[in-house]
Amino acid sequence: MRRALRRASDAATLNIDEISVLLAARDEELTQLCEAAARVRDAGLIELGRPGVITFSPKVFIPLTRLCRDRCHYCTFATTPNHLPAAYLEISQVVEIAKEGAKAGCLEALFTLGPCDSRPANSGCACPSANAGITKDPAKSIV
Repeated sequence: MRRALRRASDAATLNIDEISVLLAARDEELTQLCEAAARVRDAGLIELGRPGVITFSPKVFIPLTRLCRDRCHYCTFATTPNHLPAAYLEISQVVEIAKEGAKAGCLEALFTLGPCDSRPANSGCACPSANAGITKDPAKSIV
């Protein structure tokens, strides 16, 4: 733990073993890890000429579909067809969500498209934050 904390504090690139050790940090070790992370973040911002500046871009999330053939146990987003009123949003629904996002000050829209056809089922998360593929055959997206 001490070695991993020292390397994290030095902004060294950590290997998987060091990361695994740091995931177990608690109490004083967790405090030290958080302090090291803050120092590394602040040094990076200074290097970019933006000391103390952390940006945020509000986004509206538009789920074109909530269907997914994967079974990620942690995912609370995907659902089965019998629990949805429709498999996909209508264009008018997409536009309405985008307009509501704009009214709320959102500057970007994030779309969920369903799992990618080019990889086998259960090969990785198709959750909104990780998904970038468009399914050409909607039947393959249905769980």
